Amino acid sequence: MVERILAAALLLATAACSNTADLRKAELSELSGWLPGTYDSGAASIAFVPIYAPFISDNVFFNEETTVQGGRQVVTQRVVAFDVVDKHIVQASYLLTEPARWRAGLQHPDLFKSLMEADLRLLAGCEMLWVKDEGRFVGANDRKNCRSARPGGGLAFLESRAEVTADDYARSERYYDAAGRQLSGPGDEALERFRRQ
Repeated sequence: MVERILAAALLLATAACSNTADLRKAELSELSGWLPGTYDSGAASIAFVPIYAPFISDNVFFNEETTVQGGRQVVTQRVVAFDVVDKHIVQASYLLTEPARWRAGLQHPDLFKSLMEADLRLLAGCEMLWVKDEGRFVGANDRKNCRSARPGGGLAFLESRAEVTADDYARSERYYDAAGRQLSGPGDEALERFRRQ
């Protein structure tokens, strides 16, 4: 009798884990469908283009941010990849070792078919966890694990937050020193919002 109860409990637990993983995969599919596009805030533009890089993930995007003040200037280029890991949607971010090589990536995503591991540098510890919440996806990292170069120079702890809906993208990046004092970024919890173009 006890063996049957334990077997039934194990079966239910396995089914629950499987259902959770399946739900996260469905949510990841939805997030990957919403994300591609170009978003504008008036002062800056952010674009996400799906690229083929199966050695990273099935859900990989080239991400480029440009400023529109004083002419179009590229501010950052990254490769971002999404996967379901331990029942969570996880985003990993990579810097390109030769950014100039990929300048035409937005217009010609086929360029990335030649992308190799040596072309990327993982921002280790800066992974973001994403959850679906009331018609939007919300992502955040754990800043105590994310050391990153900050604008203006120097290393600091980076706190990243983002939101994605079918119509917009929002984000916030704030940098802190080891004592937890904010060094740069917005002074409040507000996100910078970008509307889909």
